[in-house]
Amino acid sequence: MSGQSAINESSILNGLRRIFRGDATASGDFTLRDPIPLPNGPKITGASSAEIAEIATRLDSAKSKSESSFQWENKAEFSLVSLDQVGAFDRFFEDKTFEGQGDDPVIFAVGRPSREFTAYLLCKFTQNSVLLTSGRARMLLNRIRQISSDRPPLGRRPFEGDSLFDVLAEGLRATTLQISATKSRADFETLANSFLFHAAYNTDAAARIGLEAMFRPQAIQRVRRSQDGSLDAPRQTYDADLVHHYLMGVAAEIPLLEYLAYYHIAEHFFEKIFNEDLISQVRSGITDPSFSARRNKDIQSIVKIVTRIKGQIKDEGGVNEQRALQLVLDRFVSIPRLVADLDAYDASLIDYYANSDVPFAGAGKANIRTHDEEAVRGAIAKRIYKVRNALVHAKEGELPKYAPFAHDEVLAREIPLMRFTAERIVIAQGKVL
Repeated sequence: MSGQSAINESSILNGLRRIFRGDATASGDFTLRDPIPLPNGPKITGASSAEIAEIATRLDSAKSKSESSFQWENKAEFSLVSLDQVGAFDRFFEDKTFEGQGDDPVIFAVGRPSREFTAYLLCKFTQNSVLLTSGRARMLLNRIRQISSDRPPLGRRPFEGDSLFDVLAEGLRATTLQISATKSRADFETLANSFLFHAAYNTDAAARIGLEAMFRPQAIQRVRRSQDGSLDAPRQTYDADLVHHYLMGVAAEIPLLEYLAYYHIAEHFFEKIFNEDLISQVRSGITDPSFSARRNKDIQSIVKIVTRIKGQIKDEGGVNEQRALQLVLDRFVSIPRLVADLDAYDASLIDYYANSDVPFAGAGKANIRTHDEEAVRGAIAKRIYKVRNALVHAKEGELPKYAPFAHDEVLAREIPLMRFTAERIVIAQGKVL
């Protein structure tokens, strides 16, 4: 889990302090100031240092870790994200176990996360200051209060558990897939994806490996241009088609769909801008003082312009999209404003684009902070276009190519560049009210 904060006894204990009213003892125990009464009788008074240490050791012993999974010798656990708005996957598979066949059967279990995975999610949640000050923290506390009620929330099964981490797991409402085997295995992610395909094929309930939005900083730390109560009425009207693409991008939970929605805003103008550029080149040629309609070579120079561009159109199966994208940027996007938007969102992004390729797309670096705006637009157009191509073309044997979900973390860093570019295009089309 490169770049992630360490998960250890100290971070787990600190996470408990941030969610619950309680104190740590000298021995490392965590004691609740107000014990949590459970419907089945006993009260949870906290978490012992031994339990916290055992969980931290178990997490540390995983032989493979990622943002959404832990894998041990003969067991693995994956965080799942339902791919429909109403959570059909969670409802259908909640607390179900499936055992494979053969002498060494693999067991798949879907449901509430283990105590180890719960501790990991707790740390992810509490190490994000944006989440802690959002309504999600209050929602988590309200869910925990509901656990002590004799009447569970509508649609939820009665709580079962005797650990503070069980309470947390119930409150987080995360879903994981736990896979266990009798022997050591190295293919748990393959098994997980096979299970998800099998589930979707048979039930139309789809989920993917990944973290819910509440645990992913990029999904929460959107650009906030207005504080609550200070939003003005719009002063411009905007093209409906562009607005619809933009809304689709903002609402998308899958990075691929988000990126393409914003790309379609630029693509909306490709043919118009490309044709205007062709007309401009021809007009510039025939209005040049040195041009003469009586000289064959001057006529041929105009024919060459048209032939060259028509050849590009034939090769591309349409307009030259990378060239058209750069023309759209030339027409509508102010580089200083784009730099300001990126800096306001994440001050590290411009350096990232200048120093990092996009491996799955074969897209090179883009130095956006240089004074040569034409070069900047060319680099941006090339990077954006190559990323777009990797998303929509996935022929076997062609490298590089985008792997759904596996490359989402890298793709997420490309979205701000595409989004803020798209916003500049939409705004440039606005008409004053």
